[in-house]
Amino acid sequence: MTIKSLAVALFSAEEAQWLIPAAADMASRTGAHLTGVLPMEAQVPFAGTEGSLVSYGAAFIPEWQRQEAVAVAEAFQAAVAGRDFLSDFRQQPLGSESAENFLLENVAAADLVLAGQCPHQGARHSHRQLQEQLIRHSGRPVLILPDGWPPALIGTNILIGWSNTREAIRAAHYARALAQPGASISILHIGDGGLGLACREDMAAAFDRHGHAVTLIDREKSSQDIGSTLLKVAMECGADMLAAGAFGHSWAYDFVIGAATRELLERSKLPVLFSK
Repeated sequence: MTIKSLAVALFSAEEAQWLIPAAADMASRTGAHLTGVLPMEAQVPFAGTEGSLVSYGAAFIPEWQRQEAVAVAEAFQAAVAGRDFLSDFRQQPLGSESAENFLLENVAAADLVLAGQCPHQGARHSHRQLQEQLIRHSGRPVLILPDGWPPALIGTNILIGWSNTREAIRAAHYARALAQPGASISILHIGDGGLGLACREDMAAAFDRHGHAVTLIDREKSSQDIGSTLLKVAMECGADMLAAGAFGHSWAYDFVIGAATRELLERSKLPVLFSK
């Protein structure tokens, strides 16, 4: 995968102040076209009528939301002004379309989507919900940057969380595409038995053919959940990026991997590449 179309999902003015410069830095490094995408969930007022809720007005955008949108647009234009890449900014107009639909449609053509980690305090529910839907339903690799992440080169030391699943395999390939020349790549398997380990050997050989130094790491399942183990090993390896499959097919798989995904979304202090 060559990154020539980069999208950045924007959810608040505060986030935009650090996320857009980070996205602009990546666009400059890769020569990619950068698209800023600002979904805006319209508010629908309700009133109670005999114990039920009924809409009494048309959808509208509150003034604070309009002001935030202006601030995000200004931050985007300031970050891309005079840079050596093309860009465009897409703000959802007021209408019947949902914020989720607008977001997914406008990142569909991107080689990679950037988004910011929800802040630990003060994040709106819609922010968390849209972030999860972006990972689940966009069909694109999504790189989540930690809250406040400064512009920086990533992909020189990558940890890949391995399981014998479509999600993990896709994440591994996307991670290789983001790897810098000669990058070190570690592939971590958590659990007992040999399920999927032969495939991991093939993946390591494929990385080696691209000139990457590959290390295979195994950890037994413990009282720690998968997400915590991934973060711990990433710190031990000195990784600057973590890649993992996100959510899953079945309820049982989603219960385990979904929990790990949310742990990484909430606690990671390094960029995490998710693939669904």
